[in-house]
Amino acid sequence: MKFKNLLRQIALGILVIIPGIFHSCDSIREDLKECRLLVRFKYDYNMLSTDAFHTQVDKVDLYVFDEEGKFLFMQSEEGTPLTTGDYRMELFLPIGQYKLLAWAGVHDSYEVTNLEPGVSTFTEIELKLKREASLVVNKQVEPLWYGELADVDFTGIENTSTTINLIKNTNTIRFVFENLGTSNFDVNDYTYELSESNGYMGHDNALKPDDVLSYQPYHINQSSATTGVIELNTMRLMTDRLNNFTVKDKNTGATLFNVDLTDFFLLLRHEEHKNKWGDQEYLDRKDAYDVVFYLSGSTNAWLSISVIINGWTWYLQEENH
Repeated sequence: MKFKNLLRQIALGILVIIPGIFHSCDSIREDLKECRLLVRFKYDYNMLSTDAFHTQVDKVDLYVFDEEGKFLFMQSEEGTPLTTGDYRMELFLPIGQYKLLAWAGVHDSYEVTNLEPGVSTFTEIELKLKREASLVVNKQVEPLWYGELADVDFTGIENTSTTINLIKNTNTIRFVFENLGTSNFDVNDYTYELSESNGYMGHDNALKPDDVLSYQPYHINQSSATTGVIELNTMRLMTDRLNNFTVKDKNTGATLFNVDLTDFFLLLRHEEHKNKWGDQEYLDRKDAYDVVFYLSGSTNAWLSISVIINGWTWYLQEENH
């Protein structure tokens, strides 16, 4: 009887052990893969609150740091694999705690700190928008995203999944100038500049001290005798930082129009967005702005400038002031 009980206990023990052998990715069987950390990237921090990673992001660079913040390695992926809608980056790691930082969309417009494995630290990684010596940025820059996870616990017992949420750091601004007065309007008679020192970002995506950059149009078009269009880029907009959009007469250099775009863009918000998000969250979610300026000065078109917001006409510059 004792012998039968012993056999029964041995059999039960084998049944308990077998599932672990066949399902654990760190088993002693050499034909089973080692456990992996699977990193998903999500970009739903946008106006629709819908994940657009697979439709917008064409490249992602993931920087891996140990628990102490020492740089280990960088792993990249780009192109078709990112478009599937279920992409996961596979990391083969020892058991431990990790910090992850991602820059997505880094191409020729940007430069990222070169890190030395085992030496460089988490706080050393920085990204800078490339610029000419003149500080003019008049080329279309690639869309850029940032994301990080401060503490990732990888046990190595089984495949582990985690998600990095991305925030977009670039903005496209399209201005339409329509002259409602009696004269024609030539968009090429003027210079356009958005000045802001927002092209240098730290490991936490905060803006670092930078030169004041001159963002100028990469696209200018005369669409009709009275209407012109320009388009330009800028990096992350912040509620606590002023920027100036300036229009000058190309011949005289006289300033015809000057407005702080951050305050102006907040003015353009729909009511539903005011109730849903704070000012900074709105600016971070929004990545494209389309603005129509109506010019109607009697002797100089720029003497009177207005926009229409939610059915109301707002005068940004009035002729009698």
